[in-house]
Amino acid sequence: MENSNLSNISGDHNISFTGVDVGGDIIIKIADDLPPEVKKQKQELSVRIEELVGQLSALKKDSTSIDSNAEQTEIPENPLYSKIKWRRLIQAIKHQGCVLFIGPEISIDEKGESLHQYFYKQLAEDFDDVDFLEEEGFFTPGADEEILYDMLDYYKEEFQTQNSTGRSVLEKLAQFPFSLTISLCPDDTIHRICDDFDIKHQYVYYDGTKKEMEMPENDNPIIYNILGSARENGRYIFTHENLYNYLNEISIPPIIKKKIQDATHFLFIGFDFSKWYNRLLLFVLDFENKQAGVNRLNIEKKNIPAEFEKFIEKQFNIASVHDGGDEFIDWLIQNAKKEEGLLKDLSQSFILTNFSSLQRLSTKVSDEKMLEALLKINEEADIISKKINSFKLLIT
Repeated sequence: MENSNLSNISGDHNISFTGVDVGGDIIIKIADDLPPEVKKQKQELSVRIEELVGQLSALKKDSTSIDSNAEQTEIPENPLYSKIKWRRLIQAIKHQGCVLFIGPEISIDEKGESLHQYFYKQLAEDFDDVDFLEEEGFFTPGADEEILYDMLDYYKEEFQTQNSTGRSVLEKLAQFPFSLTISLCPDDTIHRICDDFDIKHQYVYYDGTKKEMEMPENDNPIIYNILGSARENGRYIFTHENLYNYLNEISIPPIIKKKIQDATHFLFIGFDFSKWYNRLLLFVLDFENKQAGVNRLNIEKKNIPAEFEKFIEKQFNIASVHDGGDEFIDWLIQNAKKEEGLLKDLSQSFILTNFSSLQRLSTKVSDEKMLEALLKINEEADIISKKINSFKLLIT
């Protein structure tokens, strides 16, 4: 037992233990007229579930909840913040009327340089017949097949440890209930964060081949890697040819189109709109249509040339705010704390989600009388145990 708040009460062949600080009580019924091997398996499962509840209780004790009553900090001294209607932005997020766009400039090293760009330049040095056009942001023709396995290895392994700054930014954004997040990044960090914290969501990405993408089946938040996911299959829009084929083939899922059409606010973070293809993709998403009352904000780390900033404001009605990102997100969090229940405490959400799973398992253990079915329940407990152990590693 990892937590003294839990107590065991045995009697009438039932096992009861309480974990009020986690989310409630659990009672497992063990009938008297069961075969010995079935009763033994039920008892073992009850001990296992109790241990897992104890681990969640210990995690809850060690984690820090979001303080919804925290004092509001002073507004940053940034004159461009006058473009932001904070109350309306928070309302739009609350009512799921804000679409979040995340770009590759989120992922930077300690010098503020792009992790993606640095890796691409390294790759070009390793291959005699591959060049990376830094200003364009593309590799030379045919390079995508040659660098395929390097992309897979990098984004599955090394990138995960290098991307501490980008992950920190995205963990803050994951606290908000964005019903649609569109990523132009080659990585899937925001998806991995949702997996790590057991946040229900749907992950969809362009795979480089199919024209029609599967329709999401429920109302869970959608994360859409619109240009592909290098971690999934090594493929992304890496060359001009890829982009040309993409523009001829891509079909945005109707539910994503509808969410974009229905939104009143759009938030861009991590974009360099001096790159022509970033501006071109806005046409793909019908951003040239300027609906009345729609607010579009680009929070950019780099001061892009004035002509590009003027272009996206005039063509797409996107206002730019020069900010590293962290300052804006911290201020957004401060404003969101005024709305009770708006922010999701990622750690507490993980704990409550998995405690609910354990409650469901305990009910199945109580109702089940067949040994084979109980062994399958033990496999479900294995999955929860692995999640908890991975979560412990994550927060340490």
